[in-house]
Amino acid sequence: MTGKRGDKDIRYLFIDEVQDYSAFQLAFLKFSFPRAKFTLLGDLNQAIFTHENSRKLLGELSSMFPADKTRVVQLTKSYRSTAQITNFTKHLLTNGEEIEPFNRQGELPEIHVAAGVDAAVEKVKNQAEKNLTDHETTAIIGKTLKECRQLTDKLAEVGVKATLIRTENQRLVKGIIVVPSYLAKGLEFDSVIMWDASKNCYPDDHDRQLVYTICTRAMHRLTIIATKELSPIFETVPQEEYQLV
Repeated sequence: MTGKRGDKDIRYLFIDEVQDYSAFQLAFLKFSFPRAKFTLLGDLNQAIFTHENSRKLLGELSSMFPADKTRVVQLTKSYRSTAQITNFTKHLLTNGEEIEPFNRQGELPEIHVAAGVDAAVEKVKNQAEKNLTDHETTAIIGKTLKECRQLTDKLAEVGVKATLIRTENQRLVKGIIVVPSYLAKGLEFDSVIMWDASKNCYPDDHDRQLVYTICTRAMHRLTIIATKELSPIFETVPQEEYQLV
């Protein structure tokens, strides 16, 4: 599509969220900019689009670039969330012990398991209203756009005005927003409510990185709401790291 010459004038290339690129895409970029120095930044634990491919990415990159001209820097300290949220979320990962929390104190994350959908919606309503007394914006993060649309409708029925985020170009407004997980990646919010963290919605380890990504969007307050049965993904988190309400 672009020919075989490549662009030799570009000397520096910075790529963010590199965990969501495939090795093929990165190889094509290297081919397209043959004289450029590359700086690649990302969190392999947040690879919600490439999943298993992200685990092999470092090895594949080592075959693309000369070892003597490559430097790998691992950043382990998290500055986004409170120490309590960081300590909670790092246990969601199989290798999360290396993550260091920043010394900013806050509340323990809360987990609520409701008997049914109506009770869960009521809990979302109460928690969102409480969050807004302390913060300008609270984000309710669901797994898919369909689930987020259904939740927004149910919240409207109980008198809660919430803005549904449907596309990545949509402006984030103050107040209560409902956003699907794949659009929340890369964003951060003072308060986060994870919607329907149930076994039915997140049944196994295939969703572990997605759950981690959702929970790490929270800076100051994290509330997890499930219906009937909590996802087994949370079983790896020690009980002292959260409040079961």
